[in-house]
Amino acid sequence: MGNKTNSKIWTKLAIVLFFTFVVCLTRVWVNIERVDLSYKMQRLQNEFRENQELRTKLTIEKNNLLSPYRLKEIGEDRGLFSPEESQIRKIRNQ
Repeated sequence: MGNKTNSKIWTKLAIVLFFTFVVCLTRVWVNIERVDLSYKMQRLQNEFRENQELRTKLTIEKNNLLSPYRLKEIGEDRGLFSPEESQIRKIRNQ
């Protein structure tokens, strides 16, 4: 009777230790994934910030290139004259 009782106790202990080991491994894996996702999110935030800055700079450059004052100066330098009202086409900002 003592052998069977000891065997059952060791079996239960082995099962509990196995599941504890599996839970610990799962927890470690989840933490590693969380850290990886955190780094990836940080990289994406930096990339997003850089793209926003570039977009702002490009918008400023576009507005500078399309400014009426600048276009008038370029036209005068090349011998062009002001168009008639019927020749003007307006560019919409998108």
